[in-house]
Amino acid sequence: MAGFGQTLRQNIVNAVLRNVTYTSPTTVYVSLHTADPGVDGQSAGEVSGNAYARQAVTFGAPTAANPSVTSNSGTVTFPTATPSNWGTITHFGIWNHVSNTAAANFIGASSLSASQVINAGNTASFAAGALVHNFSSV
Repeated sequence: MAGFGQTLRQNIVNAVLRNVTYTSPTTVYVSLHTADPGVDGQSAGEVSGNAYARQAVTFGAPTAANPSVTSNSGTVTFPTATPSNWGTITHFGIWNHVSNTAAANFIGASSLSASQVINAGNTASFAAGALVHNFSSV
């Protein structure tokens, strides 16, 4: 799955077609997954435990040539995996909240261009432009 999460889709429909106000999150967070998280972000594999925590991320503006594509505008670095492995990271998610609480809404997900194996002692880090998200996909 790539593109918008289910809750964001509903918010867009309500804002555009029903004149229901949508407030964008002030901060968005990236999550790491060992499988496709699906449209709800919960379908599979968000890393947990072993010092893992979602990280705040800032995305750059899309271009006129590619108005549905954006990528992280700065380096995103996660804590070092300890004491155990996180596994093979294949996808990332975007959230409005740092943790899974009732306030957390899934914004969307994309696959990584290359998976990363994060063993104990390794740190997942993504340079600017490495987390590419295409909102035109469903």
